[in-house]
Amino acid sequence: MHLNSLATSLLLSLFLVTVLSACNEEKVADKEKKVYQVPVETTLVDNRTITNTYRTTAVLEAKAESKVTNKVTGMINTILVEEGMSVTKGQTLAEIDSENYLLELERTTIDVDSAVAEFNRSRPIDGEQLISVKDLEKLEFLVKTRKNQQKVAAIQVRDSKVRAPISGVIASRMVKEGNMTANVGGEMFTIVALDTLQGVVYLPESEMNNVHVGQQAYLNFPANAKELPATVDLISPIIDTESGTFKVTLKVNNDNHVLNPGMFAKVSLTLDVHDNAQIVPQKALLVTDTETSLFVIQDNKAKKVTVVTGFEQDGFVEILTPLNALEPVVIVGQQGLKIDSAVKIIGKEETPKKNVELTTDNNAVKENADNQATQD
Repeated sequence: MHLNSLATSLLLSLFLVTVLSACNEEKVADKEKKVYQVPVETTLVDNRTITNTYRTTAVLEAKAESKVTNKVTGMINTILVEEGMSVTKGQTLAEIDSENYLLELERTTIDVDSAVAEFNRSRPIDGEQLISVKDLEKLEFLVKTRKNQQKVAAIQVRDSKVRAPISGVIASRMVKEGNMTANVGGEMFTIVALDTLQGVVYLPESEMNNVHVGQQAYLNFPANAKELPATVDLISPIIDTESGTFKVTLKVNNDNHVLNPGMFAKVSLTLDVHDNAQIVPQKALLVTDTETSLFVIQDNKAKKVTVVTGFEQDGFVEILTPLNALEPVVIVGQQGLKIDSAVKIIGKEETPKKNVELTTDNNAVKENADNQATQD
């Protein structure tokens, strides 16, 4: 009886060990069947317009500027304009004491009359020569000399009124009433023409064939939050050997005078446009020294695709390598992926808007930025 109980216990123990072993093996098998899925976020390839926009900065300067100087010396009797006033070409800006110049004009006028009278008296009368031909020529030369002196005196009287050489705005006044202009050529005023301003930028030589006169650009002014169109006015044909750049002058219309010389501007110059381009967020790219790639999802597995990129703009990049528009592109989590890694798409899949173009238009750029921020 005792032996039967012992045998029963041994058999029961052996059965339990067998059952437990089988359960453990099933659990191990289940664990082996479970594959880790890398969580990722994705987007679909979009087709839209993208531009190659060169961005730089410039400082506005007047297209026309003139330093007004005195042409005669003397005391400044009157100043007729002040800084900020608009003037027209030929307008009188100041008056220099002209009393001495008027007296000189009067004297030279008398001298001319006297010389002319003397010449007329000495001319032959009825064929009779009163003086020698040589003396007559001297009198004729004297008349011409006195007339030239009269012209100089008249010019000095005229130049005692300081006039504007160009139309524009008085940018600075360097003299006051009562000042003495001891020397000719002293600066009195600076006039700038504000109707048209210009900004100079320097582009890399690789872009020379992409720029032409009349091409449109945009100038953004942080000081007054304005963005205004500009056009390419001049293109220098010379490449700077040190910087590898060439000079481009932009022209901006300023008829309403909302801009001033010296203002800082952010410049956007569109060099080329690609329509219907393949676009993905720039953050989807994996860039190394040897290649640029991204991951797409095929049958819930990651597939690495080596790509060639084109234009970049506002956080998006053009992909020149053909991609399947139906295969999601990984934009978050790709750093932890390997080829054929199992993936789990989490979050809301980004679907770019088809009607939004990547251009220099502020509203389009802002909408792209808002959409990106929402998805992030």
